[in-house]
Amino acid sequence: MIDITALDIKQNNHAKSLITDLSLSINEGEVLAIIGTSGSGKSALINAIMNSLSADFTLKGNILMPPNTRISLVPQSINALNPTAKIGSQLIQFSPRKKWYQRADKNLVNNALTLAQLPVSVANLYPHQLSGGMAKRALSALALIQNPDIIIADEPSCGVNDEFAEALFQHYKQLAHKKKKTVIIVSHDIKYVLDIADHILILQGVVNQESLSSIEYTTPKKITQGNSGSYSQALWQALPKNWN
Repeated sequence: MIDITALDIKQNNHAKSLITDLSLSINEGEVLAIIGTSGSGKSALINAIMNSLSADFTLKGNILMPPNTRISLVPQSINALNPTAKIGSQLIQFSPRKKWYQRADKNLVNNALTLAQLPVSVANLYPHQLSGGMAKRALSALALIQNPDIIIADEPSCGVNDEFAEALFQHYKQLAHKKKKTVIIVSHDIKYVLDIADHILILQGVVNQESLSSIEYTTPKKITQGNSGSYSQALWQALPKNWN
């Protein structure tokens, strides 16, 4: 679904590249997790994939995908929801008819909510009436109603309690493995993505002008079995369940 070759992303006012010589493929029905600290290039990479990288960056290399590929972004903040409109009305904006009262449109909305593991009654609620986890899934429904081939979820666990975060990550796994969507999850939390990702891209940003950015492309199995790089092993060992 996505082929990335020799990708280099550099912020114009920085001496070092954020991402250097990245090559990988993401298949249909796969989950790729992108893990990294703030400033490591996670946002720059997903913006490059969406062809929305700002003029502040220089991009070299290739990002190829089939013609007419549809990409939807699930934003990090639930503030992306319109506080003055019910969820159903927001969802139907992505329908060509944009008429909430038509049966076909209601079916589209209900299907999107069901895919996002929400009751159809959520269509009649305002964002402030939803819990954090439900609002996150409503953002997912906004992406799903567009019938995308690729879904990019930016920090889905941000602002969500642990009890809801795990279900949210499993939701994206189901979209990939059962609905054959290509899912890219950007996260800082390795404990969730280890259970759902097929591959994990770990970015370690430039610490100072003498250091280089570090990229590791690995799998959950390699990490948990101790067969990955030093940085991913440090992240794995830092989880409370691995404390001695």
